[in-house]
Formats: sequence, structure tokens, C-alpha cells
Amino acid sequence: MLPFLLLFSLCGTLEAITLLRFDLEALARTAICVIVGTCTVSQTEIIAGQPYTQLTFEVGEVVKGQAGASLKVCLPGGEYRGRQLHLAGMPQFAPGEEVVLFLTEPDWLGHPWPVGLSQGKFRVQRDAAAKLRVRQDAGEARLHGGQGASLDEMELEEFLSRVRRLAKEGPGDAQR
Repeated sequence: MLPFLLLFSLCGTLEAITLLRFDLEALARTAICVIVGTCTVSQTEIIAGQPYTQLTFEVGEVVKGQAGASLKVCLPGGEYRGRQLHLAGMPQFAPGEEVVLFLTEPDWLGHPWPVGLSQGKFRVQRDAAAKLRVRQDAGEARLHGGQGASLDEMELEEFLSRVRRLAKEGPGDAQR
């Protein structure tokens, strides 16, 4: 019981935040780096007195920006000593999960975060015809591609093509 109370007393210093809602255009333009990768490591550690999940991704493709063969992300929360701390809006990852990540500049730990937290994470899955498709997780905020186009699910190559185009356009170009 003492570790549980200690863990939550340490987490009391986390501050509330308000998230902006991002559409695909805003994600593509805001992200410093966009990758397709596979989570290879997920482990929780105490950093500065708070639980953080250390994630490592094997980078399969860099869609925007620069990234090496692997990428580390460090997010608040996670499971520590049998207790789970999940922060609303924070994406979760599992080893073996393939994702498209829209990433920010590195934070004070030197690691990027997904833009808009869970909004910057898309799962890559194979459909019945063995085609790769991308979709947002069910409990996470759904995005729209602008002009009413839902991004609940689409083929991976079409999604990446759209991201590349949006990342290169100037403000207002998408409406022309």
C-alpha cells in the first residue's frame, strides 16, 4: 500500500493540460518528424520522481524530417510495481505494434512526443486482403482529413501520400 500512495503522491506534480484538436493537415505541418515504425521496447522507470514509459521504435520509414534506425520516446505514466498510471489522452504502445507517429521537437529529456498525444498515433494493421491499413485506436480522438473526410481507416500508402503532400503545402494550399 505504501508504494501505491507514494507513487500517486509523486504524480501530484503533473499539471493539467488542454489539448488542441488536430486534423491531418495540422498534424502533418506541426510534426517535426513523421515515421512508420514498430515498438520494440516498452518499460516504465521513475524519472524526476514520476513514472515514465520508455519506448523504443525500430524505424521502418521516415515520412517527414529525420530519424535514425531507432527512435526513443519517453512519456509520463505507465505500469510501475504492479500499479498502472494512465494519463488521459496519453497514447499507449505495446512491443510488436506497428504505428505511424507524428512527433514533436525533443522535450527536456531529449525525446519527442506524439503531436496532440494520442492524436499523433495511428496503428498499422493488415486487412483481410493482407493490405496494410492505418487507423486510430477506438478510444482515442478521431481525426478528419479536412472537408469531412474521415480518417478512421485507410490504406497505408494513401495515408502516407496524403501526409507527404500536406507536409509540403503552404497554409491554405490544401483548399485550392
